[in-house]
Amino acid sequence: MKNFKFKFPVITVFSVIVIITLLFSGCSKQDKKEITENKQQNAETTQQQNKSQQDDSKQMNHDNMDMSKDQKTEMNHDKMDMGKDNKGNMEHKMIKIPSAQCDICKGKITKAIKKVNGVKSFEVDIDNHVVHVNFDNTLTDLSRIEKAITSAGYDANNKKADPEAYAKLDECCKRPEDRKK
Repeated sequence: MKNFKFKFPVITVFSVIVIITLLFSGCSKQDKKEITENKQQNAETTQQQNKSQQDDSKQMNHDNMDMSKDQKTEMNHDKMDMGKDNKGNMEHKMIKIPSAQCDICKGKITKAIKKVNGVKSFEVDIDNHVVHVNFDNTLTDLSRIEKAITSAGYDANNKKADPEAYAKLDECCKRPEDRKK
């Protein structure tokens, strides 16, 4: 009986250890299986993301190629407008407008240039005091465009503004030294 008393706690402790070991080893196998599955899922997700990024990159490159073609076409048109075209009648010139001061000036110069027959396109850059103009030289010339600007009251290249038109300009459009105090 003494032996039985001693054996019962030993068997019980041993049984508890075995059960705990089985539980943990079983759980760890399941955890390992879940970890392996998670790694596979992560790998698949990463591959899908990489493929998606590659597809996006290919699409962007394709779009950029298309955009580049459009830009090349636009540049060719700009070259035609800015230089001489195939017929040799388009010209691009820059006209200095040193007396232009503000957006009101820009509007008045724009209105004056629009009235010149043969002007195909132009840009008034007040900040740099210059007008870029593209025109058909069979219909007009630089001096006519300059005259339109001077008739509006502004200097154009080396030509002075019409004094009467200049006098009618808003105060903000006049040179600082000519403004009423």
